Amino acid sequence: KNPRSPTMIAAPAAAPAPAAAAMASPSRLRQRAPSRRWRSVAAVAAAAAMALGSCLAFCGTSSSRATLRGSGPAPSAANLRPAAGHGVSAAALGEVGDIAMLLASTDPTPAVVSVAFNIITFLPQNLWLLMVFLPGWSVTRKLMEPLWVVLLFSLVHSFIVFNVASTNPDNMADFTELLKVFDPRINLELLSNFSPQASMMNLMKSPGFVSEEWSHVLAWDLFVGRWIYLDGQRRGIFTSHSVLFCNLIGPPGLLLHAATCLLTGKGLPTEAPLSDEQDRQ
Repeated sequence: KNPRSPTMIAAPAAAPAPAAAAMASPSRLRQRAPSRRWRSVAAVAAAAAMALGSCLAFCGTSSSRATLRGSGPAPSAANLRPAAGHGVSAAALGEVGDIAMLLASTDPTPAVVSVAFNIITFLPQNLWLLMVFLPGWSVTRKLMEPLWVVLLFSLVHSFIVFNVASTNPDNMADFTELLKVFDPRINLELLSNFSPQASMMNLMKSPGFVSEEWSHVLAWDLFVGRWIYLDGQRRGIFTSHSVLFCNLIGPPGLLLHAATCLLTGKGLPTEAPLSDEQDRQ
């Protein structure tokens, strides 16, 4: 990231003429100065969510291992080996097979993680419904225009990550398995080595890892869906179909929005250009 350019000392700008200030549209003024009431409510909600998360973490971590750990013996590697003809090659599974299949922790997650999993799965669906079926409603705009709603669900995801990391007895084993997914040597064997997919399958046996990844996906889908919705509101583009697909399958929703922008002659969304000072740096 570019460092901030030094502050330039310049002559004070002339005060805007009263007529020019009066010409500013109310919508632009509202955009520049969001309602203090909504910001206060969002701040209080964020603080309450953090306090609740801390309480749940304190209560859940003390008893989760003793009460929720599975009682059955770990399955053998032989029983976990897939049958011939599976989509992942037998050679790839052979590299991680006998030992790696047992690395992911299969212990149930603490109850507070299961509650957080339900919260981040179901509560955002109300926001998706508003963006799809009532995009022009003032309540939808007031809820989705501030970033707070995405930050709150990001906080739920962070709570899940913290709680799983503090209670999972096999964190190092899971992390080792995750490193295999991103093994840089696979860049030289992209068309023949499928061991990263096999490692990801191993991790998906872990309820803790599934909880982390699922909440991760839902939070980012909401972030992108909100961006599509706001772009449509600003430029007068229909977005209900794109937002729906973004909720269901993620990236295709973004592609659908781009196609809609082009077909309607609006052009692709543009980002604010970097300043000349940043370009020179």
